[in-house]
Amino acid sequence: MIKLIITAKNNYVYDFKDENDKNYTLNLEFLDLNEEVKVGDYICINDQLLDKNYDGYSTSYTFGGLESKYGKTNILMDDVDVIKVGIDDKEIFLKRLYG
Repeated sequence: MIKLIITAKNNYVYDFKDENDKNYTLNLEFLDLNEEVKVGDYICINDQLLDKNYDGYSTSYTFGGLESKYGKTNILMDDVDVIKVGIDDKEIFLKRLYG
């Protein structure tokens, strides 16, 4: 997983920077969160979801609770569709939602 720090946010468009100062821009929607994701927070995401050659690649993703019926069922924590969101001092795991 790659840790991406949020450097800017405009509605659903997030700008990120990784540990090597590489920049990313993604359109993300976070469901099932009690807090708002903000600049300075981070996500840890599987590098395949950032790879344009990966079949499941997109520039727009929706993530929600691990129990959501709209993603993979019985998902494992090391699945490509699982991310970790760091908000303040909390870490929350979400999965990619489809549909």
